[in-house]
Amino acid sequence: MSRPLEGKLGIVTGASRGIGAAIAENLASKGCNVVINYTSASSTELATSVASQLSSKHKIRAVPIQADIGTPTGPSALISTARDHFTDPDTKRFQIDIIINNAGIARNALLPSVTIDDFESTYRVNVLGPLLVVQAAQPYLPQDRSGRIVNISSVSSSTGFVTQSVYGGTKAALEAMTRTWARELAENATVNAVNPGPVEGPMYASNTPEFLEGIHGWVLHTPLMKAREGVDSEDVVREAKESGGRPARTTEVAGIVGMLCSEEAGWCTGQVVCANGGMVGSKMVSGERHIMATTTTSTSPAQPPPASTTSTSTDPFDTLLTLEDQFYTEGYNQGLADGAVAGRTEGRQLGLERGFQKFLESGRLQGRTIVWANRLPSNGTTSEGGVVKLPPLPDNARLEKHITTLYALVEAESLSTENTDEAVNDFDDRLRRAQGRAKVIERMGSGPVTR
Repeated sequence: MSRPLEGKLGIVTGASRGIGAAIAENLASKGCNVVINYTSASSTELATSVASQLSSKHKIRAVPIQADIGTPTGPSALISTARDHFTDPDTKRFQIDIIINNAGIARNALLPSVTIDDFESTYRVNVLGPLLVVQAAQPYLPQDRSGRIVNISSVSSSTGFVTQSVYGGTKAALEAMTRTWARELAENATVNAVNPGPVEGPMYASNTPEFLEGIHGWVLHTPLMKAREGVDSEDVVREAKESGGRPARTTEVAGIVGMLCSEEAGWCTGQVVCANGGMVGSKMVSGERHIMATTTTSTSPAQPPPASTTSTSTDPFDTLLTLEDQFYTEGYNQGLADGAVAGRTEGRQLGLERGFQKFLESGRLQGRTIVWANRLPSNGTTSEGGVVKLPPLPDNARLEKHITTLYALVEAESLSTENTDEAVNDFDDRLRRAQGRAKVIERMGSGPVTR
């Protein structure tokens, strides 16, 4: 059975690993011969292995070619070497059917820290490199519009991620060139770009915790980044609970690129195609919260019995119960004050009731967190000056981290009471995460605290 790309030639830059290797695999599986481009000698063994595996598995020709796309001569050397390997010995014909401009680098830095070297090196690889590759390949492109050029851009071109002034700028430039080439090369090839978001691999793994925290809101609200228990691995599900969602698999991005290289995609050109699970279409949730002043009204439900704020008992567990009574009351009152505002998006009386319950639960969790924090060994557990300390929790760094995270999730000043769908959805999500975190803390040794 004939494969859709049988006998064609594709050049994939930066193909020794990650997205590039996955794209080469996708093309090879459809019968396409591939050039596995890589930059440094340290990647020679890896690129050679990729080429060997593709040749053996898919019965195609795969040739590794070292060429630094970020240099003035690298792109032309890449095309020249490919021509030496793939020129038909009988007809002397050489044609490049597919070009995937995948090679790229990222140097994240806040504006005051950006250097000229950061700027120049990133633009050389991410912008000048693809331009010179296409320029050198143009004489060898098809003359019947059957060619395919796909540029690997990024959501960073349009999202404005902090620290990505340079990287985001290079990807925006690549998208601009995509639209220009779609016109200039219309008789040769379609030219499109794809814009991945977070993707598993070395580049994503190298991101700092600060950067990952900065994109957390985007990840959390990306439709397809939600990890699924029973479908995704346990590690992926566990990590997604921390980061807000899972990164794309390289094969998922490669599948979209492969689709654009098909004959069926021949009426699509000059476009930036989603390869990010819907991240660009999602709304970013800012880490900044604005608290609206609220007041209780005469229609508020009856107040609960006032909680005692002092205890004469010498039993630490009695002290714990007294503290939880206090926080229960505080949560109740906060629910009365803020529930009306948060509940408006859910509909008047029903919204008031639901909003109240959510704020009540949030206050209860905050109270439990404070109790747990005071039971950490670092805070001491002995009686001093007649003050009764609580029974200690296990000495466990992960447990302490979970308690700190739980407190951040339900901290009152960070919870928005804005009357918007976005604010309510964010509150609901944080509450769900907080409830899950509390269960983890219980399992790790604190035990449930009941009234």
